[in-house]
Amino acid sequence: MLTTPRRRAHAALLLAAVIYSGYNVLLARALAQLSPVSFSLCRELAAIPLTYAWAAHLEGGVRLPATKHERVRLVALGLVLGVYQLCFATGVALTSATTAGIFQAVEPTTAAIMGAALGLEPMTRARAAAALLAGAGVLLLEASGGVRPNLLGCALLFCQGVGIAAYCLLQRTLVRGNVSDEPLVGDAAPTNPWGPITVTAHALPVAASVLAVAAVVDTLLGVEKPFGTAQRRRLSRPDALAALAYATILSSTVGYSLRAYANRFVDSATLVLYNAVQPPMTALLAVCFGLGGFGWREAGATVLVGAAVFIGSRETTTRRPSRDPVATASGELL
Repeated sequence: MLTTPRRRAHAALLLAAVIYSGYNVLLARALAQLSPVSFSLCRELAAIPLTYAWAAHLEGGVRLPATKHERVRLVALGLVLGVYQLCFATGVALTSATTAGIFQAVEPTTAAIMGAALGLEPMTRARAAAALLAGAGVLLLEASGGVRPNLLGCALLFCQGVGIAAYCLLQRTLVRGNVSDEPLVGDAAPTNPWGPITVTAHALPVAASVLAVAAVVDTLLGVEKPFGTAQRRRLSRPDALAALAYATILSSTVGYSLRAYANRFVDSATLVLYNAVQPPMTALLAVCFGLGGFGWREAGATVLVGAAVFIGSRETTTRRPSRDPVATASGELL
């Protein structure tokens, strides 16, 4: 039986999936001529003040990091966010939205394996079954023959999946509390959790810095000119501005915060599982807007992914381990 907080967490994840699915439909045309790096950077820069203002209003002010571990984890969170966004934008540019959809099938399994390897979330039969069903659903929807994959693009999309899993695992140590210089001992209860909107707000400036560095390197290497005259002109078009507003307000500010809230109550494998909801939901929204059809593949994928989410939602919350492996990993790597 799901508790009320877990029901709210799954509702938040479903709403976030709807937001991101609408984002996919909107960007299908708007980003055809845009630099993914420049668009992503503009999106995050615009979201920073909005998210801080929202955090101050809803969470009673913006909390600042007071310990070394808090600062390290917030910086690491932003770095991972920026890197996986860059991997996704570049990976899609080198491959296609279809290939990106296929790689979403791998993400729940990646998150489950990483959580189990760090000792944060045990691998269970239900999680494994949910990940496999989600993968089968996305593959059924997205797989098509006759396409030669771009190996670099595929590698970047795989890295994006690893990045999402790492982001969720890092984020959970903040929104669930007990981010201090001392790990939990025994069955001590977690304390002093961060607000999910504040965590999102602190991650965005670091992520924007990563994207800014990528834009500079992109320009210096001559791959493209993310902020050249042509890109600025394209960014000023009504469809691009509409996509940017949607991405800023709903995807970056609301969507990230909803997922941060849900991270308090569900494991990272379940959190990432909702990424697999996006391909069939995107197909359904495309039909609603007259941009595609809905056949047996879409129907089968919807059933499989729906079954995966149902199984994942029945998982009970696991007991927090006595040792915090992420604190150790953060200390070793940073």
